[in-house]
Amino acid sequence: MADRFLKLAPARLAFALANLPVLPLIAFLLVVAVALAHLFLLPAREAAIEEGERRLARFERNARHALIEQQAARVSPADTRQRLLERFPGEDDLNAELGRLIALATEQGLQVPSGDYRLLPGKDGLFDRYVLNLPVKGSYQTVRRYLSAVRAEFPELAVDDVSLRRESIDSPEVEAQLRFILFGRRNAS
Repeated sequence: MADRFLKLAPARLAFALANLPVLPLIAFLLVVAVALAHLFLLPAREAAIEEGERRLARFERNARHALIEQQAARVSPADTRQRLLERFPGEDDLNAELGRLIALATEQGLQVPSGDYRLLPGKDGLFDRYVLNLPVKGSYQTVRRYLSAVRAEFPELAVDDVSLRRESIDSPEVEAQLRFILFGRRNAS
């Protein structure tokens, strides 16, 4: 019987190979390939990606620190102080700044009958303060536009007080008393 089995085995194997169900075999091989990839390839790739992200974060952090140190080395406290002081107008430019405030009121459509300003020296010796009292007449919206324009053009200027008065409720115009403080740096003597 063994002799008969050995004679028929190659024929049976050839028949089985010739009539092999291809689609289930391909599906089985794909499942095995996906399982192997999931078990062996993906963890290694994920670890490599995580290590790359850690190295990139470390590199970015080191680059930021180097840039901060480079900027700190280039800019001394004296340079920073000088740059801050240069934002404020000098003594020679203060009259032009005051004139620009009044011209801006006229440009906005306000009537400026007079103005009063006085110089108050600062206690620290760095800054002088010009206090400008400016009575203006115009509509409420025009006064608001003027104040917005002043804040936009003179960011270092302080709006100290705004007083509004209307003659009667029917009147379209308001009388506003505006008090500005303009800081100016003293020239080195």
